[in-house]
Amino acid sequence: MQDEQKTHPNDPADMGKAQKVSAFHNAMELRAKLQRENELKERKRQADAEEAAYQAREEYAKELAEEKVDLIRLKQGVIEDSDKIFGDAETEKKYTVFQKIGNWFYHAKWWLGIAAFCIPVAAFLIYDYVTRENPDLRIMLLTDHSEFYSESEKLDTWLESLCPDYNADGKALIQSIYIPVSKANMDMSGSYSAAYNTQLLVQFQSCTCMLVLVDPEAETYLQPEDMFVELDTLYPDCSNVSGRKFLLDGTDFAEQVGLSAALHPGSYLALRIPQENMNSLEDCQIAYEQAKTLLDAVIDTLHISSNDSQ
Repeated sequence: MQDEQKTHPNDPADMGKAQKVSAFHNAMELRAKLQRENELKERKRQADAEEAAYQAREEYAKELAEEKVDLIRLKQGVIEDSDKIFGDAETEKKYTVFQKIGNWFYHAKWWLGIAAFCIPVAAFLIYDYVTRENPDLRIMLLTDHSEFYSESEKLDTWLESLCPDYNADGKALIQSIYIPVSKANMDMSGSYSAAYNTQLLVQFQSCTCMLVLVDPEAETYLQPEDMFVELDTLYPDCSNVSGRKFLLDGTDFAEQVGLSAALHPGSYLALRIPQENMNSLEDCQIAYEQAKTLLDAVIDTLHISSNDSQ
């Protein structure tokens, strides 16, 4: 009986673990599928090109054979002329200056069209690169909360008042990365679900956002024990710290940020564990230290209610 329970296919613990990693597996399977489709398209393109080249060679060989036959017939006196060997001599045509200009534009129209498209795009990218502001720190918001998303700039402004000027450009700049993680968005079929899963995977493969705001529904699609730092050891005297979470319930977070609606109950802030992935371990450690400094300031600034604190 004990052996049957150990191998029961509907074990809630196994099902919960499978749900946590499903988002990442779905994204990786999607990327593999897209890569396979691109490989098949490239193979078909190469096959079509080879077939076109073969047909061209066959046609050229056929023309050479016909010219050879006409040349023999000319030498034997069977025929007196052949269009295949002696093409009609074209009389040189003289063009005016305007006709030459028009002819040049006609033959170069494809290149001009490409240039007309590429030049503005290149100018925009250069302008965007030169004028783009580089944020000092980014925070990832994992919650399907439309009101919070519409007011995320208020969060950025509030955090900027607490953040040091890490890039030494004269001002602190915070940027929010919002991913609406929820069952409705992550498990639905279609391109939106694939985009959300891919974005979530990419963000956790880089050190762009080491500070994360999570709500309970989003936590289903994460692996907190492998992703987040144990905050109990960093803030042993903070009553709102529970394991890997700094709980925002029982604080004046919404009031200080200026939000018109409260966050979902159970929402919390977490620090990601520095791990080498798309970035080096050294870069991840630097980003972690900067995020921890900001979290220190947030915890010191927020007022915690003794009645609701844990």
